[in-house]
Amino acid sequence: MVPGSGGRAQPRDKDLVENVLRELSEAADKWEALVGQAETVTYSVDLGDIHAVVNSDGRLVELTLHPAVMAGYTHGELADRLNLAIAALRKEAEEENQARYGGAVQ
Repeated sequence: MVPGSGGRAQPRDKDLVENVLRELSEAADKWEALVGQAETVTYSVDLGDIHAVVNSDGRLVELTLHPAVMAGYTHGELADRLNLAIAALRKEAEEENQARYGGAVQ
């Protein structure tokens, strides 16, 4: 408490607190909007035989394989194709991050 205030905040102290709370609320609203926008971002790659989509967290949300993939590739070839798709998705995310934020994906 402020001496001589009688247990009550001075009017300008109250204004200061209200201003700080308002700024914090506005910052939280902006942050929430950015997070909401980021949740809608997806990256996709279509190699013809493999189609993959990931969200902005890097979570695989869709993977479609052409029917011939399962019988047409060895396990090693399929792994190589999947790794190629994942690498393409990572490159797309890195390029967008660089363009949007000016930095590399961590």
